[in-house]
Amino acid sequence: MTRVLVIDDEPVVRALMAEILTRAGYDVVDADSAGRALELLDDGELALVISDVVMPGLSGFELLDEVRTRRPSLPVLLVTGSGTQDNLAEALSHGAAGLVMKPFTHAELRERVASVLSRASRGEREVRERVIAPALTSALASAVTARDIATGGHSERLVELSLRLAIEFDLAPGDLDAIRLGASLHDIGKIGIPDSVLLKPGPLDRDERALMESHTLIGDRLLEPVPELAAARPIVRSHHERWDGQGYPDSLIAEAIPLGARIVAVADALEAMSAQRPYRFPLDRDVIVAELEAGGGSQWDPGVVTAALALVDRGVICFGADGVGIVIG
Repeated sequence: MTRVLVIDDEPVVRALMAEILTRAGYDVVDADSAGRALELLDDGELALVISDVVMPGLSGFELLDEVRTRRPSLPVLLVTGSGTQDNLAEALSHGAAGLVMKPFTHAELRERVASVLSRASRGEREVRERVIAPALTSALASAVTARDIATGGHSERLVELSLRLAIEFDLAPGDLDAIRLGASLHDIGKIGIPDSVLLKPGPLDRDERALMESHTLIGDRLLEPVPELAAARPIVRSHHERWDGQGYPDSLIAEAIPLGARIVAVADALEAMSAQRPYRFPLDRDVIVAELEAGGGSQWDPGVVTAALALVDRGVICFGADGVGIVIG
C-alpha cells in the first residue's frame, strides 16, 4: 500500500485529506506541523508528501526545501487557500510536484495525488532504463569477456551490427533499446559454463555440447530477478533458435522466435564468421555471403538475411582485417 504523509495545522482539513486518501487505498500518516513532518521523513516507505503552504513555524515552501535536501526524489504536493499564478510559480520553483487549491473536492485530491505518483513512478523507471540498465549491462558483458579473451570485442561488434540491422525494420526506439541490451548480454549465461568446456580448444563432445547450449537458459535465469533487464531476456534465451525449428533451447519455429533474437542471430553469425578464432582464420566476404544465402529460410529468418545481404551489397556492412564493421555515411 502506497504511504502518503499529510501535513496541515488545521485538524479538520488534515482529517478530511486523510479520510479521502485512506478511502482511495493509500496508507496515510499525518502531522500537524512541518517540524513534526521532518521527523517522519526517514520513513523509507513514504512515496508522497502533501503539505499546506501557510503553517506556524516552517512554511510549506521551507518544508519543501528541506525535503529536496534530505529526500530529493520524494515528491511534494502543496496545498493552499490562495491559488494564484505567483503561488504556482513559486511552488514549481521550489521543486513542488504540484499545487492543490482549497477548497478541493474529493475527486480533485484523488486525481492530483494519482497523477503525481504516476509521474514519480515513470521517472524512476526512466532512471532505471537510462542509467541502471546500461551500467548493469556493461558490467555483466565485461564479466563474460573476461572469461573468454579469445572473443574480445565480440559483444561490441555484435551490438553495432544488431542495431544497424534492426534499423532496416523501422523498429520503435524501445525495441531498439531491447536489442541493444539483448545483444550486449546474449552470452551472459556463459558465466555458468565451466572453463574446461568454455575454453576447450578442440571440438566438444555430446555432453559438453549440451552443457554449452545450456548457456541460453542460464542467462535467462540470471536476468529474471532484474526488472531493468527484462527486455533482454527473449534475446538471451532465443538467439540460438533456428527458423526451421532445429535450434535451442525451445525448438521455436519461424516467427515464433522473437524478432530481436532473429536479428541478433544473423548479426552473431556475421560477426563470428568474419572474426579471427583460435581454430580458424576469418572467412572472406564471398564465403560469408554464400553462407548467409544458404542458411536463409533454414537456420535464419530469410527476411533478416535479405536485409543483411542488402547492407553488405551497399557497403554498409564491410569486412576487413579487424573483422566486420559498419560504414556510416
